Amino acid sequence: MNKLQKLPQELVNQIAAGEVIERPASIVKELVDNAIDAKASVIKIKVEEGGIKNIEITDNGTGIPEVDLVKVFDAHTTSKISSIEDLNEIMTMGFRGEALSTIVSVAKVKASSRHTEGEYGYEIAFDGITPQTIKKSAKEQGTTITVSDLFYNVPARRKYLKTPETEYRKILEILQPFFLRYDNIHFLLIKDGKEVLNLPAQVENAPSKELNLQRIKQVLKGEYIDRMFMFKSSGSGAEIFGYAGHPQDNYEKTSNQYIFINDRPIWDFGIAKSIRSAYSRYIPQTQKVPFLISIHLKNNLVDVNVHPRKEEVRFENPFRIYSAVEEAVSHALQNLVKTQNSFTANQPEINYITPEYKQYTKVEDRGSSNYNQGMFKNDTSSRDIRFDKGSKDFSIKQSLNFSKELLDIGRDGEENHGNQVNASNVFQIFNKYILIESGNELIMMDQHAAAERINFEKLEKSLENVNMDVQNLLLPTNIPLSEVELTYLTEYRDFFEKLGFKFTLDENGVDIHSIPSIFNGYNVEELFRSVFDISEVDRDIKKSFENSKNNILATLACHGSIRKGQSLTPQEGLNLYFTLLKCTNPYSCPHGRPAIWKQKLSEIDTNFYRTY
Repeated sequence: MNKLQKLPQELVNQIAAGEVIERPASIVKELVDNAIDAKASVIKIKVEEGGIKNIEITDNGTGIPEVDLVKVFDAHTTSKISSIEDLNEIMTMGFRGEALSTIVSVAKVKASSRHTEGEYGYEIAFDGITPQTIKKSAKEQGTTITVSDLFYNVPARRKYLKTPETEYRKILEILQPFFLRYDNIHFLLIKDGKEVLNLPAQVENAPSKELNLQRIKQVLKGEYIDRMFMFKSSGSGAEIFGYAGHPQDNYEKTSNQYIFINDRPIWDFGIAKSIRSAYSRYIPQTQKVPFLISIHLKNNLVDVNVHPRKEEVRFENPFRIYSAVEEAVSHALQNLVKTQNSFTANQPEINYITPEYKQYTKVEDRGSSNYNQGMFKNDTSSRDIRFDKGSKDFSIKQSLNFSKELLDIGRDGEENHGNQVNASNVFQIFNKYILIESGNELIMMDQHAAAERINFEKLEKSLENVNMDVQNLLLPTNIPLSEVELTYLTEYRDFFEKLGFKFTLDENGVDIHSIPSIFNGYNVEELFRSVFDISEVDRDIKKSFENSKNNILATLACHGSIRKGQSLTPQEGLNLYFTLLKCTNPYSCPHGRPAIWKQKLSEIDTNFYRTY
């Protein structure tokens, strides 16, 4: 039996760091938490090479006294709690005393600070977890912490870090909730020596309980923000305030959804589900809308000490909170519908006013008879079909089995079947399916699935051969993008250019100069937005771009394909059939839904009990 031994403190800290420090973004979050707790009104964030090389957080908060400058880096040292009862009253962002001690154990750290009551500033550096001598420094009030060479002493962890651009995007994703919620703080973000974000404070002192729409527009951008409506509620120890997307701005992927509990950014599936339930009458069940919600509760009604990185909370009575959220959103949504649905043809443009904020929003004229179909896009026949996740009912294997007899057709379908099939034997039904009589067989084809398969393989070949036909736009299409979206396009520019998208980037967004010719006439912004939705998967499971590539290609193919409800002539249906047969896989759409199958005349006769 191996001898029992006590682990060295440095190794204990490195193991503990695994719960708190996952990547550079984790460090940024912990240090910004501390800066906010120090009542900073200005926070400057500098990152180099996605934070892998260097992270520096500077604030003008209360600072750290000389006597505490070493202590704050000890494990479980905090001025915010002293007993278990204090956890019930905790309001600060950081409180466990874990962050700085774990950061020191996995990176090179230097700190300088000047306390509000101090005459001088002081700085300290660390050799591993061992503090060096404290020195005087010329420092203004506040604290600067520099973290460099992350995981230099834990190579097993360092190798799992992604590219600098990906790590930078993760930092942005961590920072965006702070930018949105703390409108009383002037945030500056500097990437590799260049200022990329400068967000002046909108209010003084503490952040207001009501989210600041001006700050939201600065951070998220996008036209959908102008269409958002406000909702609020108060009672039973909870104050609820937020903005939610207009029902026309619904997406299949979770995107731009932010939850704050007592100003703390968290994620709670129950709250997200409650908001989605409020939209149940207005959008398809699988769709989601952007929202921002801030909830203030009495301290004894919520436990913030349930997650190592403080990303989740536990409510004393979750049903009461979820019901209040759903009711607040539902009530505001009903008022929005009532207001917009009452417009007449004599009122081509009108402003409606939310009483609390007097926020004017232009609304287009909508007749009551077509309101749900036009404005809320509930008419499924006109909706874009998206295949960025697999079908529940079919897999590619099932589709191949379902269509296995088609293997006999071969890839030169037109030559093999030219004397058996002609346009007089081709029929379209329900503006959806193509029926083809071929000898003693009936071939059935889903026109959209078939067109999507054809376009998908064209896009795949364009990536391999770089030969996609490109359509230059007469005027560039400008699309406002957030900083996170801009970094995404910067990192994967080559991929989009191989597909035929040519664009330029600036701080306000992207200008699209050319698109693949198969998308000529299509709404370019909708196309790009759908790609961003696919690249963002659930918050708990992050796929790499490479893993998402086929999903993106499938959606791009879908956008340029023949739609359900589109009328085709017999010849067009026949051409689609012959083109499909030349595909590498003519049996299913890119995610497994069958595109074509057939039934023998004898099988049809059997169904009618016909023996002659």
